[in-house]
Amino acid sequence: MRFDAGASGQMMQSEVFMDEDEIGVVFPAVGVPGALAVVCRVKNAARVRALHDAATPASYRVEAVVGSHLPLMGSLEELVSAAPANSLSVADPPLPIYVHRGGRDAVYLDLQSATGGPLSSVGVDVDADSPFAAFAGARSAANELLDVLMRSLWMPLVLVRLDLFVGGEPEPVAHQLHLPFVGDVKIGPLGGFHQYPLFAELESLAREAICSTSPYYRLLCAHRLYEGTGALRAKLRQMCADLSIDVPLPKDPKVDRDLLVAMGLGGLADQNIRTVNDLHGKMTGLRNSVAHFLLTKGEPAAPLHTSDGMSYNVYSCAAAVLLHYGVSALQELSAFFRQHLNSHVSRGSVLPMVQQRDCFKVVARMSPPPSEQEPL
Repeated sequence: MRFDAGASGQMMQSEVFMDEDEIGVVFPAVGVPGALAVVCRVKNAARVRALHDAATPASYRVEAVVGSHLPLMGSLEELVSAAPANSLSVADPPLPIYVHRGGRDAVYLDLQSATGGPLSSVGVDVDADSPFAAFAGARSAANELLDVLMRSLWMPLVLVRLDLFVGGEPEPVAHQLHLPFVGDVKIGPLGGFHQYPLFAELESLAREAICSTSPYYRLLCAHRLYEGTGALRAKLRQMCADLSIDVPLPKDPKVDRDLLVAMGLGGLADQNIRTVNDLHGKMTGLRNSVAHFLLTKGEPAAPLHTSDGMSYNVYSCAAAVLLHYGVSALQELSAFFRQHLNSHVSRGSVLPMVQQRDCFKVVARMSPPPSEQEPL
């Protein structure tokens, strides 16, 4: 699978009119929450596109902002200016430090501290032929430094955002970050929700995928989610047969080829993918690389290097797309259930009134632990 910047190698952008100081998304062309994105101020967009199209080696400086977790919400303006916290302090910043792989294969990085104490970012000098290559190369180098620190420091350190500088300029020309999920939603007044046991595991898995800050785990959850919709289809089909309901289930959702191209997954778009089942099958290799360290079937392949910047890009966009379609499939089956089956299986249910809430509480009992004499 290849990762590209749009159709035919050209960067794609949406036709949206914005003020020149607003933050807009340069890539991907479709804003799927959770996907890794390149954003910049509107006044810098033409320059970022020109640097990409020129495909000429240039000197970039990337400041990889370090925190303890990835933010999943917030406006783009908030995300590009955030100064996340972590527990690692830097003595005498900026602190130059190298990562050496042997021979002449070494890279120098700078540990920065904006306040003279806690680590704020890892500075990386990159010789790259495009902003995308600079982001990928810097992510690999900064990640591998953090990986080495894990030998003796079990400390949550992640790259929250990458800021791209050109030619020693004081202001970044672009940023790379994860697109946030929807926020500022108000709930109520309402009575409550039906939590259908038939859907409980799948809805839990969907939330697990949404809340994950790792594109690798998100892809694994999204893969399992779509697998689960297949089992759900079988159960719904059997329920319809048992109740003599002659209504066809929703078909497997179709995949929009333009969405794959816009997300930089043009290689998949060229493989005759029509439905989510086709997409799920083509992504099995990605799923297997996450689930297993060594792949023993098919052509020999190196283990997935989760700190590699290009792999991170690919998995981020692939996971966002697969989650998008997995949730869509689940929503269609849920709507079918509510329309055709819920009235049958809900007979005999009571309406819990707030005046009787004492009758509707969680009841939990902890089984006593087995004694040392009792066999397990």
